[in-house]
Amino acid sequence: MYKKKTPIQINCGLHFFKELLNGKWKLMLIYYVSQGFHRPSELQQKIQNGDRRVLDKQLGELVNHGFLEKQVYNTKVPKVEYKLTQLGSDLVPLIIDMEKWGEEHREDLEKGLKNDPKFMDVL
Repeated sequence: MYKKKTPIQINCGLHFFKELLNGKWKLMLIYYVSQGFHRPSELQQKIQNGDRRVLDKQLGELVNHGFLEKQVYNTKVPKVEYKLTQLGSDLVPLIIDMEKWGEEHREDLEKGLKNDPKFMDVL
């Protein structure tokens, strides 16, 4: 079992937010579930460069932390769907505001990333 090298801090709301929602795709997964994409295959299509194993792991963490509910249908072909809990629904306006902020500040953000090697192939 993996053990974090730095201790988890939960002494304020921002620390809780970071610890529970830290993950490459978690905010995107919550957003796409809120937009009507409920099945893992649909979410995989929306997040095309996301590894299915990583997406499944992060969906499981979002369920464990109370942001999503997982519904497993007892059918001949297994079917799984995710839906937002109230906690997840309450987070959606914040995610939308962050997306708007990113678009409003795109030019300045792109300037700041031009010298960052991680973004050389993107910009």
